[in-house]
Amino acid sequence: MSCFVRDLLVARRNIGNDGGWVFGANSESGHIEEPKFAFEEIAEATGIRVSPHDLRRTFVTVAESSDISGLALKALVAHAIGDDVTEGYVQMTVERLREPAQRVCDKMMELCGIPKLFEGIARAG
Repeated sequence: MSCFVRDLLVARRNIGNDGGWVFGANSESGHIEEPKFAFEEIAEATGIRVSPHDLRRTFVTVAESSDISGLALKALVAHAIGDDVTEGYVQMTVERLREPAQRVCDKMMELCGIPKLFEGIARAG
């Protein structure tokens, strides 16, 4: 988990009314089950239509452009490791993926124009 995501989750928790879920909702389960409604609201507010797959594709593209290893990239998006024998021996741990995840986050922040000042605050948390 990147520093930015951690800070975002802490801020959401501090707002309250989440019912114990990261993305609480007025549903029977108490959480978002289908993100279609949220994506429709984004489209109405911005005129931009995106899907969860579009976000995943963007993450993978930014990760690849950040010189993330192919194995780390596959692990970050929960893709299966291929049929390569050598890949099967690599142990991808959470600790091993922290730096690549943060590198992708840093690149996303740069592309989105999020100021370095905020980035410093995120890293200090």
